[in-house]
Amino acid sequence: MADQVAIKLATADDAPAILDFLRQAATESDAVLIPHLDQVTDAQERRNIDLINRFDDCVIMLAMLGDQPIGIVTVMVLGDRPSAGELGVVVARNYWRNGIGRLLVEEAQYWFTNYSSLDSLVLTVFTTNTPAIGLYKSCHFVQIGTTLEGGKPALKMEYHK
Repeated sequence: MADQVAIKLATADDAPAILDFLRQAATESDAVLIPHLDQVTDAQERRNIDLINRFDDCVIMLAMLGDQPIGIVTVMVLGDRPSAGELGVVVARNYWRNGIGRLLVEEAQYWFTNYSSLDSLVLTVFTTNTPAIGLYKSCHFVQIGTTLEGGKPALKMEYHK
């Protein structure tokens, strides 16, 4: 499956498809924690993507099957740690366990290593999401702590260049 998927940098023109994808994914998984997702307009998302694409410490990439997004990876600089970027990965439920998540994480790591000014990538993953934890560990993320996300226990993990 992963060999049929193309990875592309998101552009403002992708805004409606991204919002549709994320809204659908939020119904499929409790791990999609985007505040006010239902209130974001296409125009706002277009502006967000344009702004993100102007900086070398943020990125949005899409996993595309044909013209349909089936996954997304984002890296957004942390306000309280400007040398760290927060990694976010979402894959459509119908495509779980097909290598799409790995493809997105590895693409983000490649971008991070070769193009980003960041020193580290960080992420938070629910402790119940053992497939994702295994993926992140196999991609050399290490656990740096625990936290509560939405009232659920989660691991904090980090990756360095």
